Amino acid sequence: MSVGLLQYFWVAYPDWHNLAKNWMGEAKLNPFKYFHAYYFVQVAFIEEISKLAVFLLYERYRRRTNEVHDHPVSTMLFMGMVSLGFAVIENIQYGSNSIDPMDTLWWRSITAVVGHMVFGLFMGYWISLGRMGARFHDRSLLDIIINKRKKLRNVFYTVVGLGAATILHGIYDLHIEINGPAGITGLYMLLIASLLGAFWCFKNLNNLFKKKVKYIRKKVDL
Repeated sequence: MSVGLLQYFWVAYPDWHNLAKNWMGEAKLNPFKYFHAYYFVQVAFIEEISKLAVFLLYERYRRRTNEVHDHPVSTMLFMGMVSLGFAVIENIQYGSNSIDPMDTLWWRSITAVVGHMVFGLFMGYWISLGRMGARFHDRSLLDIIINKRKKLRNVFYTVVGLGAATILHGIYDLHIEINGPAGITGLYMLLIASLLGAFWCFKNLNNLFKKKVKYIRKKVDL
């Protein structure tokens, strides 16, 4: 669904194909700015927002048909599943358009699949924090304003999650553009570090959930 939504967007807004060029001019004139605009905004942002849109539609459908009481980690997993589905269809498209489909599918099945999954997991992590009502460590004015308003909090954390996924996605694509096959070692290091970060997110969400459950039980006992 996310790939279909993305394809519909490209058809509905064909000018988006020239966004980086319109902003930064020809790639040969200013390649540094051009490729940043291209991979972070023109590609990564629109792909991640298509995944987010499908995830939110899926969540809305589930909540309409059933009463949902998911563990916070489930949101990470669901967002990761949407991203995996996107990666599979995208890999098929890349393979069908390449000169050597099997070679393309071989390396993309490792790098692109893991990459898209990690982007989704990080986005899901921030969405979960918003739904849990997680607080910042400092008692800042932003913390007070956001946590007092549930809808604002959910929107804020969702936007942060979208930004985190977009930045990681942009770094991934930019690394491939600059280094090509010679940068495969650096790409694996980036993916491994991202997986370790996603594992920390799992643990942190689980710990926050346990603390929240203990707090609610104490409140009920009182």
